[in-house]
Amino acid sequence: MALADRLPYFPRPDLLAEVTALLVTGANVTLFAPRRQGKTWFVRYELLPALHEAGWFAARVDLWRNRDNPSLALVEGLEAIAYATPMSALRRPLTLRTVRGTFNVAGVEIVGNWEPAEAPPSAEVSLENRLAKALRIISGKGEHCVIALDEFQALAEKSAENFVAAFRTALQDLEGSLSIVFTGSSRDGLTRLFNRAKAPLFRSAHSVTLPALGDDFVESRANYLLDVAGLEVDHDALKKLFRTLCRVPLFLNEVVLWMLIKRNPSIEEAKDAWMQSKQSEEFGELFAQLSDLDIAIVMWLARSGEKSVYTEDARRIMGIMTDEVPLPAYKVQARIRRLTKHQILEPTGATGQYEIVDQGLQILLGERLDGFIKELEKGASSPAPPSVQLPDV
Repeated sequence: MALADRLPYFPRPDLLAEVTALLVTGANVTLFAPRRQGKTWFVRYELLPALHEAGWFAARVDLWRNRDNPSLALVEGLEAIAYATPMSALRRPLTLRTVRGTFNVAGVEIVGNWEPAEAPPSAEVSLENRLAKALRIISGKGEHCVIALDEFQALAEKSAENFVAAFRTALQDLEGSLSIVFTGSSRDGLTRLFNRAKAPLFRSAHSVTLPALGDDFVESRANYLLDVAGLEVDHDALKKLFRTLCRVPLFLNEVVLWMLIKRNPSIEEAKDAWMQSKQSEEFGELFAQLSDLDIAIVMWLARSGEKSVYTEDARRIMGIMTDEVPLPAYKVQARIRRLTKHQILEPTGATGQYEIVDQGLQILLGERLDGFIKELEKGASSPAPPSVQLPDV
């Protein structure tokens, strides 16, 4: 039996009911979750198909398809949707098994099978005018229309302020005929964006937080291993691993997929392989660009439950790591600015508190720092500071 390159989607019926109930009223919805928690999967594999099955027009645009110019990414994505027509396949009834999009535009999905039609406006036309026209066309594609905009916080930069204002106005003109599902992985970015957005349409967007998956998700992965490959794993150990992985569904799926491919039910070996992959493939280049203090700050925040970086305890630990005790607060502040600029950290909203954007990085460093701190708490006179390289796993 051939193995799939990804695991089956795990449905979230309660979340689906909550979001659709809001959309039925004509409301806009803001769906927040950190990266890799499954919000895009929910939109692609559950929300959009359910809306289509109910007779709605539904589509999705990923603003990260062009991270350097998210305004252009939004306009081009909306135009791809606006100037598309259904293929003949849509003349016959569709089921949830046949609604995956085949539209060949990166970062854009239309539920159902669609193909390009009328050419969009010339690139010489202003983005704001192209945006308004595309939204108007989309709003006429069905009695109910919903567009999901992934990573909407990409427009939070001040340089996009005029564009966001034009977007707000265009949506307000179409209120009642078009609803938007804004998704975002940066709490700080979304907060800044919506706080600046004073129009009623933004203020009234209903905020929904993607709930963390629980033990039933882990059970589904264990059962899949048994059903597909005949691999029996310790369910309790797999649940413990899920907690270690910060309850990130993608991370557990990656571990389970390794077990499937290797035909190896060892949770420890799968975890070690996952850690090694993160170390060598994702974060090696990143760490080569960071200073010792950058790494010390990130390692401190990797310790579960700690988000403040300016406390005496935080600066003491970071000072020992960098061989600079006492560590001045102004030096920490300078490095924090750099780490937030490069989206390694982001503010939590509380003064002096930050969190690591990528939970994979948090997991990788957390255990190493915990061991280092335990040495200090035992009263070791000069514990060896963590290496400025990625920790061995």
